[in-house]
Amino acid sequence: MFSRRNLIILSALLLIFIFGFWLRLKNIAGYNLVFDYDQIEDQFYTYALVVDRHLPIIGRAIYGDPRLHHGIFYYYYNSIPFLLSSGNFLISVYWNIAFNAIVVIILFIFAKMVFKRNAPGLVSAAIAASSFEFIKFSNWLTIDTVAIFLVPLFFLGLWSYFQNKKWGLILSFISLGLAIQSDLSFLYLIPIIFIYWIIFKPKIPSIKLSLFVFSVFTATTFTLILTEIKLNFAGIKTLLNFSNFPEAVHLTYIERLNLFLGDFFRNFTNNLLPQKPEFGIFLTGSILLISLYYLFSRRTVKQERYGIYFLLLYLFAPVITLLIGYHDKPWFLIGLPPAITLIAGYAISKLNKLYLIIPIIFLIIVNNTNVILQRHNEAYKLFDNIYDSTSYLKYQLQVVDYTYKQSQGQPFAINAVTYPLYYNGMWAYLYHWYGRQEYRYLPKWLGGDQLHPYDLLTKSQGDEKIFYMIISETPRIPDTYKNQGKLWAAEYGRLIEEKKFNGFTVLKMNKFFPSKIEK
Repeated sequence: MFSRRNLIILSALLLIFIFGFWLRLKNIAGYNLVFDYDQIEDQFYTYALVVDRHLPIIGRAIYGDPRLHHGIFYYYYNSIPFLLSSGNFLISVYWNIAFNAIVVIILFIFAKMVFKRNAPGLVSAAIAASSFEFIKFSNWLTIDTVAIFLVPLFFLGLWSYFQNKKWGLILSFISLGLAIQSDLSFLYLIPIIFIYWIIFKPKIPSIKLSLFVFSVFTATTFTLILTEIKLNFAGIKTLLNFSNFPEAVHLTYIERLNLFLGDFFRNFTNNLLPQKPEFGIFLTGSILLISLYYLFSRRTVKQERYGIYFLLLYLFAPVITLLIGYHDKPWFLIGLPPAITLIAGYAISKLNKLYLIIPIIFLIIVNNTNVILQRHNEAYKLFDNIYDSTSYLKYQLQVVDYTYKQSQGQPFAINAVTYPLYYNGMWAYLYHWYGRQEYRYLPKWLGGDQLHPYDLLTKSQGDEKIFYMIISETPRIPDTYKNQGKLWAAEYGRLIEEKKFNGFTVLKMNKFFPSKIEK
């Protein structure tokens, strides 16, 4: 039976988890989600897996380059909610939110195993539960997001093996393989294993364990290996020259270092005090100084000293990426937030006095929660350099609702000018998932032919009285193509109404008869 103390700790951890889960749900209220090209493609890859029963081996291209491909683990991860909900995007998001929130428990276990105390674990869990840096990845549904729980499992496995738990090495290499499947940048974790072995000198695994670990790592990366064989090792050749690819990483070492440090401090801020970004360097310095003080203190026991070394290894592991290339994509350091949370949890817990610890944790929770609640029904600005209002699900669904309500249950058709051009993945998916569920029928498609599985909307035969031209006003599309869309609509119909939404212009048209639309 649990002692009273253990029940209190377990109850506190459960409340922290529930709070974190609730906050993540609050974050997506009003369809506060990014639904852009990456999310659409991942949903269609999952569709091919679940509906067409096409088992993928090669993931989608990275940066659109046919030489580099993501792994396929995410499609299988996403297939469970997809299958249970017939492709409801929200159910996939809830699934991802659950795993994002479970990191709270992983970090508690991690910190408790490292420092043999509950306090660092509870503080780390409380930070992760409310962390803006964690939560912004809970509603960003694409391949990379699973790394938020895979990377801490990798390091947890290494620490467990250091503590003579054989299963730790197995867990570590399974997590490593799946993390690399989620993003090839996590190849940087492989040299971390060698650094870990040099510093901590864990027991050399037996031949049996070594073979088993090698087998599970090969199994988790098998499709990536097959991809390289099929593409004549084009990905490996590209990665060896990654510092020259793409343009965003073609930087000098000093430029990479400055970029890394800026992102590093920003990660600390977004985990602890996102409303006070000017404190990023101060927070980072304070936490590191406390950790270093106890690292070199004569009063620090050996177990704790090794724990600090290990967290510092975890924290600074991404530095290795500076040797091969670094860019400012907001997910490039997705493996870092758990490390920041752990070392911050340790440093804060070393204050030892509840009257100091509780106010600090309260301040962190309130500061992070305010950011989320004050941005209710707004998409986070994390991806401002990539996305605009046309990327947000809530605005896209306003367009879908408008076309159905204006049609009043009658058949209608659509055409669209969207990004990427001549690609109807977004509207095909939204109408097929949301429109069919809410309004019980689907429009027809007036645009160019779409390859399967993007052909979820049937090609129009030209007999609908009403059609809509949906034009995305994103700056990613040149105005020439937007004007061409309006000219096309004017050629085939008479304008009834022009409606503007957040980033979209919708032309409601009464179609000319007989139809001029090519069959």
